[in-house]
Amino acid sequence: MTKSSLSEAEKRKQLMALMTRHQRRIFSYIYTLVPSRSDADDLLQETSLVICEKFDEFEEGTDFVAWACQIAYWRVRYYRQKFARGQGKILFNQEVLDAVAQTASTMTVDLDQRYEALVNCLQKLPVPDREFLLARYEAGCGVQEAAKRSGRSMAAAYKALNRIRKLLFDCVTNRLLSGGAT
Repeated sequence: MTKSSLSEAEKRKQLMALMTRHQRRIFSYIYTLVPSRSDADDLLQETSLVICEKFDEFEEGTDFVAWACQIAYWRVRYYRQKFARGQGKILFNQEVLDAVAQTASTMTVDLDQRYEALVNCLQKLPVPDREFLLARYEAGCGVQEAAKRSGRSMAAAYKALNRIRKLLFDCVTNRLLSGGAT
């Protein structure tokens, strides 16, 4: 069945599935091109709107992320022009932005593989270690709060973090070297 023969409901469902699956990658791409997370969040929303508006132009079977990132790139360019007019300066010239955009687009597959490996490796950690690590990286939670939640002293917390990070690093590295096999 071709995209043109899909009902509107099926098209919306397909769009939502693609956006849900790839939103993190699109955000990561945008975040590499702008100076702040809040700007990246705003640009992701703008990009998502344009993707919805232009979804009929997307060719099924092609790379959705590449297509979406191209839309994001043009949103970032527009943002930079608007910012330059309002502020009178921009942080990087267009050549630097283009180089970063190109590098970011080539890294998305590698970063996705690393993310998937990390998720798998996190699941292999003992529950107390995983909960401690997740608490540490929870927004607004530092080592002190994570140590308190886990009943560890600060010294024990730092030792545990180093041990857990090393375990995760080794696990991710091994998964990537073995092609993702368990």
